[in-house]
Formats: sequence, structure tokens, C-alpha cells
Amino acid sequence: MKILILGMPNVGKTSLYNSITLDDTNIIHKTIGTTRDWHSSYLKINNNIEIFDTPGIISKKNILENSIKELIKNIDIVLYVVDYKNENLNSDKSLLKSIRKFGKDIILIVNKDDNFDQGKDFSNLGLKKIFYVSCSHRIGINHFLDHIKNYTIKNNNDQNFDFSIGLFGKTNVGKSTLLNKLVGYERSLVSHLPKTTTDVVSSSFIFKNTRFLIKDTAGLIKKNKIDKNSLDYFVTKKTLSIINKIDVNIFLIDINQGFDTQSKKIFSLIYEKSNIILFLINKIDLVKKNKKKILSNLKKDIEDQFSQSKNIYILPSSNFNKKNIIALKKIINELTSNTKINISTSKINIWLKKITSQNPHPRINGREVKFKYITQLSSNPLRFKIFGNFSKEITKQYRRFLLNKFYSDFNFKSKNLKVLFSKSENPYI
Repeated sequence: MKILILGMPNVGKTSLYNSITLDDTNIIHKTIGTTRDWHSSYLKINNNIEIFDTPGIISKKNILENSIKELIKNIDIVLYVVDYKNENLNSDKSLLKSIRKFGKDIILIVNKDDNFDQGKDFSNLGLKKIFYVSCSHRIGINHFLDHIKNYTIKNNNDQNFDFSIGLFGKTNVGKSTLLNKLVGYERSLVSHLPKTTTDVVSSSFIFKNTRFLIKDTAGLIKKNKIDKNSLDYFVTKKTLSIINKIDVNIFLIDINQGFDTQSKKIFSLIYEKSNIILFLINKIDLVKKNKKKILSNLKKDIEDQFSQSKNIYILPSSNFNKKNIIALKKIINELTSNTKINISTSKINIWLKKITSQNPHPRINGREVKFKYITQLSSNPLRFKIFGNFSKEITKQYRRFLLNKFYSDFNFKSKNLKVLFSKSENPYI
């Protein structure tokens, strides 16, 4: 069963969504129009019920957007939310008139009844099922959920997915456009104006019998330059909170902006928390002259500024045409189909002995640095630990050398590999 939440701006639609769903982290802020794309999650009491949170209707004529109309066609119940303190319901009457044409079951949710008076009469809206709630005080929510239990609900849960993808980068680099192209329809709001996406927008697609959940995030801004009470602060905080929960993180830059200081800081942060990462250079179709040279110089600049980027797929993209999208899906599928990497202990120790013999670490205080043993800690994320007589004193250059040899010899492209060092427990080495 599918339930859609509708209503005017700032009546508490997202608060209601957060109160009743498993995904209770959508951004709530006093700024009008905080929710700009629709979101969906599953009801806490029954994960066969999908809940959709929508933007408030802000047009003067209170006309339903086409994307909302398409949603209504495929849902079973509309939860129409009004503000208990609102005296003027003319806009709500107009909007409800449009919603009734779809022939859906409509439930009225009267939010912000903080004292739970239930004293105001909303029968003039023409709805028989009315529930008074206060989302901020968690009042009346359970009474509404008890009512939902009365519906006949089929077991049609399709929330499972195989892998997740996150889209990250500065504002207006093309993240929402890429999401729309990957899923095959206009899922995320796209605008030439920056900061159009203010929350994480989720959707999914299937490629080669694998289901991918994809999340479009808001453009990241330097946190030290943001007012902690502003919408930008909550947007940035929300984006950063999901990085390490994603299987594949795609980082986008605009070729015209290059790998600037802000992009470098964002990329370093995302790389550190990622298991698998792709680097996408977008909008190369806007470069009319010397495209190959500009692209080549930019790739070199990326590698010079961030040494580990040589071990990451750096992909150019031209307006996300069909050929680009299929190629990107193939790479994502290839990377995710090989997440359970396990190298035999004997093989990796033979490799370590060979590499460290051919290129030994400089002596420390006149003593030979011995790497005695290596073991794999995990496959996703990919982690190894090397035991030896010096662990804390291994130079950054040698750590980088071993890391690069790992990538090249075992073909760990775009995997975030980490090598840890530990002092051997054997006192005689």
C-alpha cells in the first residue's frame, strides 16, 4: 500500500513523515519550501506500506505539479495535512477539490494541536476521517497508526536493494541530472540555480538483475562558513552523515570549475569515508575548443593534488547521454559485483616478501625494517594489516609506495584500500 502526504507549505508534512516512517531524518526548517523533491520510506509498523513526503504547494493557483499528479495515480491513500492554528482554509479547499478528482481515499491530519484540544471544527473541508496530532510533541500519532492497521495490506514490499549509490559534489555540478538519467525519469528537481536540492533524494534502478538504490545529495558547502541555524548547515550535516553508509560514492565536478580548493576538500572527505568511489568530470560538452587537452590537464591536476586518484576511475561525461549512462552503469555493476575480495594468506605474504625485498624501507636508527607478516582484515571495506618490528615509524612515502603497489598488482581500481601497520608480537624480530 502507498500513502501520499500533501498540504500547504510549513504545515508539518515532513514532521509527520519523520514521525511515522523508518527513515526519520528528512530536514525540517523554518524556511518555507525546505522540501523540494518528494521522498519515500516505509511505515514503522508495517514495511509493506510506503509513505511519500512531498513539497508544499506554493503556486498562487494551488495547482498540483505534474510529478505530484503522477504520484497520486499510483497511491492508495492521501494524507492531507493542515495547521491547527490556521484560520484561512480557502487554499486547502481549492487543493482538495483537485485531489478528489483522482478518487483516492483522503484522510485529514490536523497538525500542531500541541495541547491536544481537538476543539476546532474542520468539517467544512468535506472530509470524514479526521485525526488531530502534534508531531513535535508526538501526540495523536499512535491513534492514527491504529486506524491504518484496519486497512487490508498486501505483502508487496520492494524496499530491498543489492547496492547503494551516492552522488556528491559542490552545488550545481549536475548530481540531480545524473540521478534522473540513471533512473530513467525526472525524479529529482533540476534547475540552473544552485542549492535546488536541499535534502537527500532517493530512487532506484535495475541493471543486469541487480537493484541499485541511488541517493542524490545536496551540494556541500564549507561548514565553517555556515550559520548553525541556517538551512545550509542542516543540509550539509545531512549529506555528510550518509557517506559511509553508501556502497558506491560518485563525486562530480564541473569541468569549467576544475578541481578547485573546495572540490579538493570535499573529495578528500568523501574518499576517506568511502568503500568504492568514482570521479566524474561533468559538462565536457560545454567545452568547444581543445577539449582533449583541457581534459588531460585536468586529470593530471587531480592526480597531482590527490595522489590516490590515480587508482580511481576518472570518467568524463558529456551531458549524460545514453552511451555515457550505460558505460557508467557497467562500471558500477563491475565494481559492486566484486566486493567480496579475498586474497589467500600465502599469496599476499609472497607478494609482501617480494616487494619489500626489491624495495626495502630505509633503516631506522641503524636497524633493518622487517615486514614479517600480512593479513586481510576485511573485504568491504578492503583492509589489510602488516606486522613488523617498526609500525609507527614507517614513512609516508613508503606507505604510499606499498598502497600503490597493492592497487596495481591486485587491480583494486576505485576501491578504498587501507593498509594498517602493527608491531609484531614476536620479541625476537
